Amino acid sequence: MAQKLFRDPLYDYIAIDIDKHPWLLKLINCPEVQRLRYISQLGLSQFTYPGSTHSRFSHSLGVLHMMQQCLEYLNRDYGDYFNNGDEDALLAAALLHDIGHGPFSHATEDFFGNHEEKSVQIIARSESAVNKVLTEVDGELPAKVAALIAKEPQEGLPQPLLWQKALISSPLDVDRLDYLRRDSLASGAEYGNFDWFRILRTMTLKEKTIKGEEKAIWLVWPDKTKYALEEYLFARFYMYQSVYFHHTTRGFEKLLLKILERAKDVAANNNKTFRENILWPLRSFLIPDGKPQPDDFLYLTDNIMTAQITLWQRDKDKILSDLTHRLLFRNKLAWKEIQGTEMEMPDPDTILKVRNYLQEQGKDHNYYFLKDKTQAPVYKPYRTVSETEDQSSANSIILYDPSWERTGFLEISDVPGLQRLKVITVEKPPPIMRYYFPKEHETQIKKLLT
Repeated sequence: MAQKLFRDPLYDYIAIDIDKHPWLLKLINCPEVQRLRYISQLGLSQFTYPGSTHSRFSHSLGVLHMMQQCLEYLNRDYGDYFNNGDEDALLAAALLHDIGHGPFSHATEDFFGNHEEKSVQIIARSESAVNKVLTEVDGELPAKVAALIAKEPQEGLPQPLLWQKALISSPLDVDRLDYLRRDSLASGAEYGNFDWFRILRTMTLKEKTIKGEEKAIWLVWPDKTKYALEEYLFARFYMYQSVYFHHTTRGFEKLLLKILERAKDVAANNNKTFRENILWPLRSFLIPDGKPQPDDFLYLTDNIMTAQITLWQRDKDKILSDLTHRLLFRNKLAWKEIQGTEMEMPDPDTILKVRNYLQEQGKDHNYYFLKDKTQAPVYKPYRTVSETEDQSSANSIILYDPSWERTGFLEISDVPGLQRLKVITVEKPPPIMRYYFPKEHETQIKKLLT
């Protein structure tokens, strides 16, 4: 068997069977995939964890590897559940699921657009290299891959089997199985470790009621895997609290968005010289009436963004120059965190006082008073309105044991012995509001926010 091997810090080696899937290597070599080498997996987390400089490319290879492991296992006992071309679509979707990410990944998603939507657009675009490779394999393959990645069903795309879509995107998918452990390894925050092998090798396919209406095949796990699944959910919880939602990282991500916002405002202010000096991949996204073309986005990388920000340090606009300097040299912003219900958040008069204070100090509050609201449960258990309606498998981790009452299926937070999961699977956790502001004004602003 001819193989292409990739050295990987998490799995040691990732292998591509060139005899069986020669097109996969072609897909990896497409410009849209190679571009991911220059997109950081964890955005600006390196400001908090210096080692977290790994790329979306290494993660995408890891997700492909997880899918290979998964399909190898499922094929042994459930080969009849696969239709012609399903495996190719799943492997391609695993590799391509992140090609729509912009510079610094999620840090700029609010500016450049949703990465899943862009991934689907790139795959569906006949001019793209990935589309051409997929089409050579099967003319229907691009649409199948796009459908697996798309967040919601889209007109013109086929409806994938629910259990196959869950392998790509669900509360427990191959994407999460890779990034939790990979991000944990790279950052040094050892919270993302769990028994992934047991989770992969004990999943089963069973017919059950979906959304209380139709019967379909779904991914379920036996009772014996419950502690590995519990460990996985707590790994997610700790990684979100300690890495993904770290206050320093989130502050610099908000600062990066403010830099882009300020640059767009300066470009709109009849500043012809400024517009002409914007690096061309970014220009159409910042100038008034700019009409970004698909190829413009595909040239956007962390390198382009960093180069542009470095040049803006010497811009005549003092706000833009100052903001970029603070980002590049990690001039950390001060911050205050407030947790609780909406009623416990600062009232509008308090926020207005802070904004007025900054204006009096010569700091435009639109750019120097940053707000970050987070409210993302690690796992949201499904609860039906009707007690007689079966729980939805479409958004739940489901376990099965024939000895359990009724159908034998239970959503994980209802499984006996996993009571401590209740702590992290609340329906609606209280929001966390963080305010960021220049460190030199920390004392006064914190008094105003108290």
